[in-house]
Amino acid sequence: MIVASFFAPRYEVYDNCDYDALALLLDKSCKKLGLEHVVISDSFRPKPLKTCLTKLPENLMQAIFYGQIKFMKETNDTILFTGADCLLTKKLGLNHDSLPDLAITTSKTFSDCEMNTGAVWVKDKEKCIKIWEEVLEKEPKDWGDDQIFLYEGIKRSNLNTLYLPCEEHNWAPSSINDDAGFPTVVHFRGKRKSFMKDWAKRYLGIE
Repeated sequence: MIVASFFAPRYEVYDNCDYDALALLLDKSCKKLGLEHVVISDSFRPKPLKTCLTKLPENLMQAIFYGQIKFMKETNDTILFTGADCLLTKKLGLNHDSLPDLAITTSKTFSDCEMNTGAVWVKDKEKCIKIWEEVLEKEPKDWGDDQIFLYEGIKRSNLNTLYLPCEEHNWAPSSINDDAGFPTVVHFRGKRKSFMKDWAKRYLGIE
């Protein structure tokens, strides 16, 4: 399995957060598990980060889908799409032939969209590329449209999809004092980014 995050600087959107520093922490958490990590971007990210370089649309939501489609076309391995503001604590094995085309994480606690794209496992890339391309054609534009549009596309599709609980596989700590139950992916959504570095050091021994 290969881990692919995304960061293409769009400063008016990212509000000057140092996503490269966060991606470096994610990279260290992947290496600790023996996993390769690549950042999808339209400019080279700082070493030792490995960059999947491609031209991307200026709109962030569309850039995410465009970049992930390119990565799926170029990668033979099972992929975990995650955010640069995430850390991995364990592997989720999705390489066996009997496992589904796609695995996503959902929770009823989210008000905007049950699905959260902090953790998306892609096994059948040909099938998933078609769904991603259909979603991109709908031109998602606003923050959060990536989750909403993709979830709708998945539900309309015939993909064999595994629905995993966010609480176990893609969850956010409430504070530096919260281990979040050590989900597969620890997701530092929103203002939680401010303590991602300290959390990584305290709970994963990464700095």
